[in-house]
Amino acid sequence: MFKFITSILIFIICIFVLFLGIKRRQKNDNKINIFFIVGGVGCFLSVVMIASSCFYTQDIGEVIVKKNWDGALHGQTEDPGFHTKSPLETCIVYNTRNMLINFYGTTDDSPYAYDGGSAQGPQVTINDKSGASADIDIQVVYSLDPSAAMDLYANYGTQTNYTQSYLANDVRSVARKVSGKFDTITMLTDRAQYQNAVQEALKQKWSENGLNVEQVSVQEVRYPEAITQKYAEAQSAEIAKAQALNEQETAKVQAETKKINAQAEADANRILDESLTDKVLQQQYINALTDIGRNGNLVVVPEGSQPIVAGKAAQ
Repeated sequence: MFKFITSILIFIICIFVLFLGIKRRQKNDNKINIFFIVGGVGCFLSVVMIASSCFYTQDIGEVIVKKNWDGALHGQTEDPGFHTKSPLETCIVYNTRNMLINFYGTTDDSPYAYDGGSAQGPQVTINDKSGASADIDIQVVYSLDPSAAMDLYANYGTQTNYTQSYLANDVRSVARKVSGKFDTITMLTDRAQYQNAVQEALKQKWSENGLNVEQVSVQEVRYPEAITQKYAEAQSAEIAKAQALNEQETAKVQAETKKINAQAEADANRILDESLTDKVLQQQYINALTDIGRNGNLVVVPEGSQPIVAGKAAQ
């Protein structure tokens, strides 16, 4: 609208200058009339400016809200290209591309920075379920549903103001609230659970305002050194415990194996003893003597004495 009003004022001034030039030209036909030239050129340029205030271009990934000079909203456009509007209307641009809210760093003195729908600031301090405090680096990637642009402007004004007064604060508050559901061990060893919980909470809250949460990334969780040291000691103790249990299990297996082997040997001896009856022994004795006799040896077995095996009989 400012451009249109300025163009109108310039046009009126140039008409007046052009009128003066025409008057002087009527008096001096043969002289160059500077008023006539300046007035004519000015009128032409102001007309071009007035005409251009009735058109606007829109890029891909943008939605434009049209606001009248009295503050009333006159709709929005979502398609890229050329569009027409009243010269008294102002175009407010909302970006519908993926936007990034990024909180990181090691101090709370880092400055905040806002650029449209993007924001940057210091780390977020949380308290977990165990009562321990930690600092986290968190990134949220989101996009705006074009159909929600008019409502957002009506409630918050520009996209930068909306990001500063609502979105950035929301990321911090949700991150703190969700952290109270997870203990210190989970935050240290499986922060993906916490990350997914934050993403789900933001999705539910922002969907009402036409925002799509694309991704939440908790890049780092920093606890005080005393807590991480205790965790490391607990991990070492857990590893030693697991190793001792493994050794106990190994010893049990080895003892059980020895027991099984001993039992098997005892069973074999018992079966052997049970099978060696007097008849069996007598038969084995006879078989042995028979084998010796086959080789030409003389076997003398007096009754009541031990057998005597002589050398081979003379041929």
